[in-house]
Amino acid sequence: MDAAPIGATDAVEETSAMFTVSRDVLSAGSRFERHSHQEDQVAWLVSGSVELEVVGERWHLRRDHLMWIPAGTMHEMVFPEGAEIVSLYVDPLLRPDGDWATPRTLESDPLVGALMLHLTEGVPTPRRRALCRRLLAEVLGDLAVVRDVVALPRDPRARAVAARLLEDPADGRELEAWAAELGVSTKTLARAFVHGTGSTFRDWRVHTRLHAATRHLAEGAAVQEAAHQVGYTSVSSFIAAFRRRFGVTPARYAADLSRPTAGATSEP
Repeated sequence: MDAAPIGATDAVEETSAMFTVSRDVLSAGSRFERHSHQEDQVAWLVSGSVELEVVGERWHLRRDHLMWIPAGTMHEMVFPEGAEIVSLYVDPLLRPDGDWATPRTLESDPLVGALMLHLTEGVPTPRRRALCRRLLAEVLGDLAVVRDVVALPRDPRARAVAARLLEDPADGRELEAWAAELGVSTKTLARAFVHGTGSTFRDWRVHTRLHAATRHLAEGAAVQEAAHQVGYTSVSSFIAAFRRRFGVTPARYAADLSRPTAGATSEP
C-alpha cells in the first residue's frame, strides 16, 4: 500500500480533528446495537472477546485480530465475557489506496496496539497524533487479511450449538449428539455449519478451542492447563494444533503477550 495519501497535508491534520480514538472497558453482556459511522473504524481488543455482526456474517474475535469497518457499514458488537476495546475513527478521505471499501479482519500487530493505546493516554500533541496516524496507516497496509476467524453459523440450531461450545469449548460431544438433543438430523446440522461458517463442525470446534486457549494463556495458565481447559487430553496434540493455527507454540504465544493495564472508558 502506498501510504503517501494518508500522510499528506500534515499541516491540515495537525490543526483539525480528522480522526478520533476511543477506549472502552465493557462488562459481560455489553452490546453496541446495530449502527454505522461516518468514519472508517479500526478496532482492536486489548482483552476479552467480541461477536461482530457485519455484512450478513457474525465473527467471534479476540486480540489477535484487528477489525476494519468502512464508513457507512452497518454492524453490531456483543461482548460475551467483558472486554476492553480501542477504536480509531478516521475520515474516509484518508483511506489507504486499494480495496478498503469492504469490512475485513486483519492480523494484529503489537505496534498497532501500542500506537492506538498511546493515542488514548494523556493528550498527545497534534504533531504526535499526526505521526502516530501516519505510522498506523503504513503498518496497517502491510498486515495480512485474516480469513480464518471463528465465524458463527446463521442457522439458529447450529448457532445454539456454537454458543454452547463457546461457553464450554471442552464439551466433547460429536455432532450426532447435538443433533439428537435439538431434534434435527445430523446432516442438517452439518450443512448448517459448513454453509454458515465455511468449516465443518469438527474444524470449527478446533478453531473455537484454540481461540479459547489464547484467553487462558493470557490469564497466566500453563500450557498443559490451557490444553485441558479447552478439551485436549493430549498436550502434544494441542501444541501442534496451536502452532498450525497461530504460527507459534502456546508457550511462545504466552511469552509474547503484552497485557496493558485497562484504562478509562469512553462513549462508544
